[in-house]
Amino acid sequence: MMRVSAGIVRYPDGRILICRRGEGRKNAHLWEFPGGKQEAGESPEDALRRELLEELSLPIADVSPLCRREAQGIAFDFLTATATRAPVLTEHEGYALVHPAEMTKYVFCPADEVVARQIAFANVRACLWDFDGTLMDTYPLLTEVFVRIAAENGVRLTAENALSLLKGTLRDACAALSALTDVSVDELLKECRAAEAERLLDAPKLLCGIPELLLALCERGVRHYVVTHRDLRCRDMLAQCGVLPLISGFLTHEDGYPRKPAPEMVQGCLQRYALAADDCIMIGDRPLDTRAGKAAGVRGILLDADGRFAGEKSCEARAENVAEIAEMLLPDWCL
Repeated sequence: MMRVSAGIVRYPDGRILICRRGEGRKNAHLWEFPGGKQEAGESPEDALRRELLEELSLPIADVSPLCRREAQGIAFDFLTATATRAPVLTEHEGYALVHPAEMTKYVFCPADEVVARQIAFANVRACLWDFDGTLMDTYPLLTEVFVRIAAENGVRLTAENALSLLKGTLRDACAALSALTDVSVDELLKECRAAEAERLLDAPKLLCGIPELLLALCERGVRHYVVTHRDLRCRDMLAQCGVLPLISGFLTHEDGYPRKPAPEMVQGCLQRYALAADDCIMIGDRPLDTRAGKAAGVRGILLDADGRFAGEKSCEARAENVAEIAEMLLPDWCL
């Protein structure tokens, strides 16, 4: 397998060098951490020094291994280094010196993408979690309840149809159903909540990987806060699942904030717990979660398991599952 050295080259002001691949090259116009192919018998460190001199006329110092990844059939050795001079472009069509938190604004080559996100989120000290569909696996039950209530009122829905409606808000889903029946939105909402609560409190279930992720982040000094319009019974569900001790605080329905995507609930969390927006990440499964975070100055990860929100611009990153969130927030290296 071909081996390539890629450099996380940091400048004295903390910015990191990234380069944009030129026309006619593989992954043209995408951004990358600069480097190149290792020659036979060449160490990753020596290859990086040589390649950056050849391609960018850039001498580097303090070269050190960071991590290894495979992508597109190539093994990549990522290394950290320092530089002071500006690069001279010969093969790339552009370069940028980027503060770590801004990495997610650029579209990277596949090999570099995860590392760029890990760098961007390395300063996260607090996670603001949505509850339904993010921490707790409530959608299967809520979908079942909604399909049943629709049928009882003469409307046939598939589980997929119901889930698509519920991925907005429950009130919006009930409004859509109300338009097809003689039942009011508030009456449908009350019936759905009551039917769901009756069963959900008996056997709450976390999303796969959530307990391990919460614990691992806590062990790295990251705190967790739940930002939800559910009532305080969400505490009881987390307690039943054994993760309540890992949660540092809650904002719930009882706090009286406007519903997301209004930013007030996220802002209230920042104020109540004396959190800096730049140190936080909002994690949710619907655009309204990351839109609320963005409006409050908080970066976001959208948990989009079904690819429903591919065009959403309010998040810095998108994950298909909890494992991908863990990969972004729990790198096995430290800059």
